[in-house]
Amino acid sequence: MRSGVWLSCLMACFAWAQAAPAQIRTYSWADIDCRQSRILAPAGLHCRATNVVTNEGNVGVFRQWAAFGNRPQGYEHIFLWEAQNGFSYLNVDQTTAEFLGWMYENGKFAKGFTSPTHYHDADYSQFQDVQRGWSCTGFRRLGSPQRGGYQSITGGILCAPPGKTLSDTEVAAFIDGVRIQ
Repeated sequence: MRSGVWLSCLMACFAWAQAAPAQIRTYSWADIDCRQSRILAPAGLHCRATNVVTNEGNVGVFRQWAAFGNRPQGYEHIFLWEAQNGFSYLNVDQTTAEFLGWMYENGKFAKGFTSPTHYHDADYSQFQDVQRGWSCTGFRRLGSPQRGGYQSITGGILCAPPGKTLSDTEVAAFIDGVRIQ
């Protein structure tokens, strides 16, 4: 009798495991129309988004968005990482420079980060893209507090055309201009 009950429980566990939705833990990027993006992308940028990724027993649910490309004032890269429900949150366990190097497509060539400066609701650092010879500024803005972390993290990078640098006014305009819908 005991072995029958044990066997029934074991079979039920296997059936439940097969019926449980699989956790997707890897982000896969795909091109999207910028009108479908959560980022209000300026004209001329290219947009991408990831699939929805789950972890923490399907409680943590996240998605990433990006807009990037060359514009008259230089190269722009805007990034949004957000929790998809009220139970999910993003930790801030990286410095601003580490975050910018991670989110920037050419991050392994991002060198010489300055100490972060606070501007409105963002921290930003200047750095050099040593491969392309660009002078860049990147920022990180934290979203609303949520469950011990944040609901979202927004980042942006603006790189001046070769041989030029960015003024404080250009940096401020870039940070102020990054919006999420």
